[in-house]
Amino acid sequence: MAENHDKEQPLHGKKLPLSQRRRLRGKIKSHDFAGNRYKIIWQKPEKGAWGLCEDNAAPEKTLHVSPNLVEYDFLSTCLDEAIHACNFSLSNDHVDEMASSITDFLWRIGFRLEED
Repeated sequence: MAENHDKEQPLHGKKLPLSQRRRLRGKIKSHDFAGNRYKIIWQKPEKGAWGLCEDNAAPEKTLHVSPNLVEYDFLSTCLDEAIHACNFSLSNDHVDEMASSITDFLWRIGFRLEED
């Protein structure tokens, strides 16, 4: 029985529809993280990761997030890059651990992207 439910509603959510990706690009173009203004780029970074955050000492600070992910991975990537933007001195392992823990918590309490 649970197997059919899993096929209808994937464990990690649905992929973001094109309309939501377009809305993100148009609505959220920058954000302040701990006093540093970042330009938000809604596309997969060139280096192959799902996200990328530049050092907050960089003159043109950018934060990349691939919007072409399932909801869970999108949330996790946004959190990971936001944590980097808030405190770039933290190690990648520590940031990954924090982002994963927060993502799991938010997912368990029902975080999902709203429907169009």
